Amino acid sequence: MPEFYVAYCRHTGAFNQIGSAYDKLIKWAAPRGLLSSPDVKTITVAHDDPSITSIEKVRSSVCITLKEDVKVENEIGKMTVPAGKYAVGRFEVGKDEFEKAWNSMCLWFTESGYQQGDGCTYELYHSNHMEHPEQKFIVDSCIPVKPL
Repeated sequence: MPEFYVAYCRHTGAFNQIGSAYDKLIKWAAPRGLLSSPDVKTITVAHDDPSITSIEKVRSSVCITLKEDVKVENEIGKMTVPAGKYAVGRFEVGKDEFEKAWNSMCLWFTESGYQQGDGCTYELYHSNHMEHPEQKFIVDSCIPVKPL
């Protein structure tokens, strides 16, 4: 996967409550014209594994890709999602089907000859779910990998 330079807003807690962080990011980005390019992608970076960290402490960053440097403020920051070798699963899921998609990605590891590598685990969104006829997300689940 390539490197992504992003603006982000942090979220702590359950994944199904992440919408408020996206609202903050969109309200910051829209007046700056950062959403007008058709190449802009949204990404959710998971900083913690919910099978290890209690759900109320799980940290995520909701992101939009940037083409150039911008000034950030308050709850908005900048970071780089690193390039590297990732296992990528493309899914078309409803809002309640993300866990099932991630579970299938984790199951893939048992037969793949790979283990999770260092780096960011993230979701890369390819569409606006509100424009999908069934309000589904088209998303790549991306996990850094290295050989066993």
